[in-house]
Amino acid sequence: MTKKQVIAILAPNTWSASIIPVLMGTIYSLYRGASLQIDLFLAILLSAVGVQCFANITNDYFDFIEGVDTSETIYDREGSILVSDGVPLPEIKKLMLTTLILTSIPAAYLLLQRGAIVAVIGSVGFLVALLYSAGPLPISKTFLGEFFSGFTMGGLITWLAYRIQREVLDMDIVLISIPIMIYIGSILLTNGLCDIEKDRGTRVTLPILLGRGRSILLLKLSYVLMYLLVFSAALGGLLPTSIFLLLLSIPTIWRKLTVIRVENISLETRSSIMKNSVLSGIIFFTLYILILLGEILWRGWLI
Repeated sequence: MTKKQVIAILAPNTWSASIIPVLMGTIYSLYRGASLQIDLFLAILLSAVGVQCFANITNDYFDFIEGVDTSETIYDREGSILVSDGVPLPEIKKLMLTTLILTSIPAAYLLLQRGAIVAVIGSVGFLVALLYSAGPLPISKTFLGEFFSGFTMGGLITWLAYRIQREVLDMDIVLISIPIMIYIGSILLTNGLCDIEKDRGTRVTLPILLGRGRSILLLKLSYVLMYLLVFSAALGGLLPTSIFLLLLSIPTIWRKLTVIRVENISLETRSSIMKNSVLSGIIFFTLYILILLGEILWRGWLI
């Protein structure tokens, strides 16, 4: 496999689903008074991205061997290099194994440093990542894909990132993680929204059940709920009042989401639609993180 093919199947454009939870869990632990342990932060970041890459590879692999990804349903390399480039399946299996081995190294370090909780949360996360595409009834073939992905990436990873820095796991981080879960779910919702024709007949996804119009409405309502949950957390004392600066992100995010319309969705526009969905969350959480960092730095300066 060439370097470009490896990058294509690892799909860095999806890594926000693993990086944002790690950053949010870590930053919120610092906001709550923890001291940053950079080695543990890097270990969980590499582990989370590794699990994301493994999930991306297995998803493409099983979609190809099950006949979901074909020349009729895939438009470009971003859709599947197995279809566009004809990469041999043994090469994909080797990459899958390599990714698993490399991911196990930082995961083992976390286990040695933080014990059983890492093993429990990590095992559940890896199992969901595997069962998302594999097994007798893959999660990706059901209407529960958004829930399981959101819970695993947005919930478990955020909680673990918080736990390894602060050495406690409390209800506060569970509440803080809900908007992250919704964001991860929205990415899967958008993906299913673009793949309705491809998935019909082989899967029963949420977008297939709802239809494109209602799925797009749900996507936009997801962001409304994310804002409401964050502002409610601020009113409840879990976040600083400066988090209301997040309102500044609404115009940009709204412009990106309004591009996602029923008449705009096709194989040719799939990459653009996915990009707008992913970037909306990146904008939201980048500003969110910067606000919390500003609060942490300001508090440290005052002390």
